[in-house]
Amino acid sequence: MTSEEKLAQALRTIADRAENQDVLPGVMAKRRRRARRRVRGTLAVVCAATLGWGMLVAWPAPPTVVDTAGPGGNAVERVWPQAVFTMLGRSRPLAAISATEVLVWAERGTLEVYDAASKRSRTLAALPQAPRYLAVDRERVLWLADGHAWVAPLRAGGQARKVGPIAGENVDRIALAGQDLVWSAPLDGVWRMRIDGGAPERVAKSKGLQLVEWPWATDEPVDVRANPTRVVNLQTGRTIKISPASGVEGLRCGATWCTGKRGEDSVVQRSDGSWNQVRQGLRGYPYRDRFFTGSGEIYDARTETTVTFEGAKLGTSGGRQWSAGSGVIFWTQGGGVRVVNLAAIPQP
Repeated sequence: MTSEEKLAQALRTIADRAENQDVLPGVMAKRRRRARRRVRGTLAVVCAATLGWGMLVAWPAPPTVVDTAGPGGNAVERVWPQAVFTMLGRSRPLAAISATEVLVWAERGTLEVYDAASKRSRTLAALPQAPRYLAVDRERVLWLADGHAWVAPLRAGGQARKVGPIAGENVDRIALAGQDLVWSAPLDGVWRMRIDGGAPERVAKSKGLQLVEWPWATDEPVDVRANPTRVVNLQTGRTIKISPASGVEGLRCGATWCTGKRGEDSVVQRSDGSWNQVRQGLRGYPYRDRFFTGSGEIYDARTETTVTFEGAKLGTSGGRQWSAGSGVIFWTQGGGVRVVNLAAIPQP
């Protein structure tokens, strides 16, 4: 494969990695067209000249529309009733925070925390657009904008402040690790910087790794059909060898669980290859090394539980549409947004 082909493949891989997806039909269509134009333009430049890996640009993936499963089966409202709620209006969930709280992008252009218990929200920051890359824990939210990281406390009355600078065009995943911001870029390893300021530094022994969920990282290959070889805990140094099940390609793994493809089938397997099962439609990395989503289903690998969700009818075809953020699945329903908060599901 030529250098130009490798770069083009890497750009497509970066687009495939994007996690937060829009639910509103108008926003989805607009961003889908915009993303396609960006990727085509970037690939044209790549084909015209050979660039270094440090020049790769992480464009957002076009939102994905998937037909979900029909009614019946283990409906999420019946199996995990505590995890399902409806927000009025057209706010977009971005990430799970706790069993009752989710981070949302509100219609009025603000980043907010919505509490499903009180049915109230509190504003964290007013932004010109929804963040492309963000991370949240129980104390703060962090996002990238204008070549810097920005951090805001989740408590009421806090102020957003700038941290950085960070070369955001080379970042495809970010996370919070205590008082540190950590991020990864394609083939450039995992980096960290203190939230209160300081110089970026590469995390020890992380070269060639990509973040999954802190502290775990993996040697994710550029080719989306290839399999990684290991998952590494960057705090302890523990390394787990990945053993693909027979015929499985394109594995994406947490510490324990992976998804991949075998022909037209989706496969869930343990990272060590000791167990595997066909699960149609599931893809991507597991949330909290446990939950996979796809084709109108959520699969809990720890308990081997599958639940279904209906989503929202679109047009006259009866198709259904849903979107996902970090630990949240959501769809429009009536005058609001129906949300499944995976952080509300207790540990088995």
